Amino acid sequence: MSELAKQIGQSKAGRRFIAQTTLYNAKDFKRLDLFMRDSYFDLILMQSPVERRIFDLKTTYKLHGRLKVAEVEVAEEYRIAVILTTEKNDKRLRLEMVVQEDYPHQVTHYLLVPIE
Repeated sequence: MSELAKQIGQSKAGRRFIAQTTLYNAKDFKRLDLFMRDSYFDLILMQSPVERRIFDLKTTYKLHGRLKVAEVEVAEEYRIAVILTTEKNDKRLRLEMVVQEDYPHQVTHYLLVPIE
């Protein structure tokens, strides 16, 4: 296992990130939909519903393909920030994810933005 994977996999937020990214990279948007409904905090989904999030991720996949971790900026127990590289065009994206401290550690913040 790479050092990056160890850093990410040791945190609650990192495990959520790994699960979501695995589904995204497999283009399994049906399971990703279920994952988000189960793993995202209700108030977050009220701000941006699952359908919108899936649409955005499908668009990201069409533009960039699969995503791979290039750099870990923050790997805390309940928060991660990573730099991702894209499969199709070598772009760089920044992802932030925060989860609740209480079980089941639902996602309370998710942001994926391009790095200019």
